[in-house]
Order: sequence, then C-alpha cells, then structure tokens
Amino acid sequence: MVSLVLLLVILAILGVGVAAGLSRRKRNPFTDQRFVNEWEQRMRALEASLGWRFVAEDQGFQERVPQIGRMLEADRSRVKFQLVGHWRGAPVLAVEVVLRTDNAVTAGYRSYSVVVVPRPMPGPWVLISPRNDSAWGLFEQFTVTGDPVFDARYEVRRKNPAFATALLGSGLAHALLHDPRANGVAIAFDEHTLAAAVPGPLVGAPLPVLADLLLDVAGNVPWQSLPRG
Repeated sequence: MVSLVLLLVILAILGVGVAAGLSRRKRNPFTDQRFVNEWEQRMRALEASLGWRFVAEDQGFQERVPQIGRMLEADRSRVKFQLVGHWRGAPVLAVEVVLRTDNAVTAGYRSYSVVVVPRPMPGPWVLISPRNDSAWGLFEQFTVTGDPVFDARYEVRRKNPAFATALLGSGLAHALLHDPRANGVAIAFDEHTLAAAVPGPLVGAPLPVLADLLLDVAGNVPWQSLPRG
C-alpha cells in the first residue's frame, strides 16, 4: 500500500513538471506556432498587396547599394529579408537590414527597411539623411548646403560637390522639404541605384510609399543637365 501511494506521489510530481514545461513552451514566441503563423500571414498579405515576393537567395544588396552596404561591415547575416518585384513598371528590391546606430551616447543595432530602384543615369553618390537619425552618422562629415531650413532637417554627404549642389539646386531640396513622404527617410543616390531607407522591420514599412517617392525623384531630376564624374 505504501509503495502504491509513493508511486502516485511521484507520478503527480512528474505530471506537474510536464504541465509547467508545456506552459513555458506555449509562452515562448519561437516555439509558439501562433506567433510564427501571424508573421507568415503578414508576410503573405504583403506579397499579395504589392505583387512582390519574398526570396531566400542573396539579391546582392551590398553590391547594388554599396554606400549603404558597407554599413553592414561585410556581415551578410545582417540582411534579414528580401522582396523582389516591380512597381510602376520599374524593378524593385526591398530589404530589411540591421545597421549600427552608434553615437557619442549610445551603441546598438536597429532594423531598417530599404527600397531600391534603378538610377536613370549613373553618376556620383549622394546621401541625404534625416539629421536626427544617428545611423547615418557613421559616414564621414556631412556638408552644409546653405539652405537653413533644409540643413535643419537633413544632412548631405557626397563624393562630388558640384554634382551634389546641382542635384539639390534642381528642385530636389524644395521637393523633399514639402513632400510628407520624405519625412524621416534617408535617400541614397548610389552610382547605379536610388535607395530609400526608414527605421523598422520590412513587414511594417511603407514600401509602396517609398517606391513611389523614389520613382518620382527619378522622374523629376534633370539627369542630363547634372555634372558628370
């Protein structure tokens, strides 16, 4: 009789342990199928709404946009998700990347969503970034444009001063200041592509807005009249 009671006690203890383990497993988002399914559902909804598709193969983001790509410090694991497709007839690449956000006060990493489209004409690189976004401070010193309103909102870094001056003076600076789609967006004129980047994961990013912004910029810049080299 004593042996039977002891066996029942042991079984009860084991049962409590198993129940506790299962409870912890359900609370773990990495083992909770509901969490996985929610992310996948959002991903599939994004694909369906844009007509783009998620791909696992490396799309060469660091080579397409080398000025942003070098911020990844040759660590391809910091390219998290990739979408490819077309928007308004142009090929589009959307990528979630993890960038360092070091500054004098803090150090850390943050996810950014980047949309990339072809540049109509190749040329020197220019980076226009929000002044309050510390991630872009990893680049060399920015250049003041002389427009106090623009300089209060953006920092400009460039390879060719003449090209950057002509680019901003073509109406681009005025357009960015008065376009709500450009708020909080970093825009990179790389040698062969245009890219727009915002903080946050790819699934929640305003990808169509960024694609429209880039294509409107590409269509309004007077490329033929800008300096070469």
